[in-house]
Amino acid sequence: MQVRRCRSLQHWREEFLPLAGVLCDFKPFNAAPFHGSCILPLDQPGVVESRFSPGMFIRTPEHVKAGDDGFKFVISIANGTHHEQLGRHLQLRRGEATLVRGDEPCSNGSPTGFRGTAVVMPQAEFEARGIRPDDAVMQRMSSQCEALRLLQSYLRSLETRGIDGAVSFGTLTPAREIVWRHILDLAALAVSWRGTVGESDLGSVADARLRAALDHIAAHFSDPRLTIEMVAGSQGISARYLRQLMEASGHSYVSVVNELRLQKAFTALSATGQHRRTILELAMDAGFSDVSHFNRLFRTRFGDTPSGVRAQGPVQSKKDAGSEPDE
Repeated sequence: MQVRRCRSLQHWREEFLPLAGVLCDFKPFNAAPFHGSCILPLDQPGVVESRFSPGMFIRTPEHVKAGDDGFKFVISIANGTHHEQLGRHLQLRRGEATLVRGDEPCSNGSPTGFRGTAVVMPQAEFEARGIRPDDAVMQRMSSQCEALRLLQSYLRSLETRGIDGAVSFGTLTPAREIVWRHILDLAALAVSWRGTVGESDLGSVADARLRAALDHIAAHFSDPRLTIEMVAGSQGISARYLRQLMEASGHSYVSVVNELRLQKAFTALSATGQHRRTILELAMDAGFSDVSHFNRLFRTRFGDTPSGVRAQGPVQSKKDAGSEPDE
């Protein structure tokens, strides 16, 4: 993932505009210093999250002449984002989205600072899925649309977890290409479907569901009461479906939770400021409720006892923690 910051409006025009995959310009609303940044989850044009000072992105007839018959799927990450195209005006709230045409002039921005994500959607992507995108142009897509929420959680996960580990169901397709196809699938689904996505067997939905579940586990693994049923319930899916997704990725719920807990305990044992706390306290903080079980798992994972790791000190412990567990 690339994160790039613009030093000036001219800097954005010369070096950052090509990253968006769409020709346009930016008109500041006031004389305040310009600032902007771009996040590229895939390290390539096509998907970009932008954060800019107050102003409007403008796509003029001259820009359109360059020839772009595609669409841009725009998600508002802040309230009060203004959009205009084909004589229609739309103000999006946080989490809402719309579709704009690439072959028509348009503008979008905010008087308080723009923040949004854009996915460039070629016409062929809609045609391949039998979708009529014109019906969705400049139409408000509710933040309650499940496909849209899945797409947003998927993009957030890419920023935090990266592209590795995409569910490919046995194909040899590179992870980046898999993720790109999944983004297009989820965006197209948000455009065309307003119902419940549920436990779909689409690779894009499966990958998005899995990443959301793993993010939930990463945020709550220290709770000893956490179960796979609780994680699945937080995502609106069944535990059976989540087990299948995790198995397809080569992991299990227990192995993922144990690894996170062991890594937290290892880090605490290696920290100089934790020497007054007992091993039992550190194990419980990491989510373990049985110290004997913790000791066995810890020695298997790191090749030493918790007491032994603590005695080695922080430098040696950090070195030992670098290896990955055996599958």
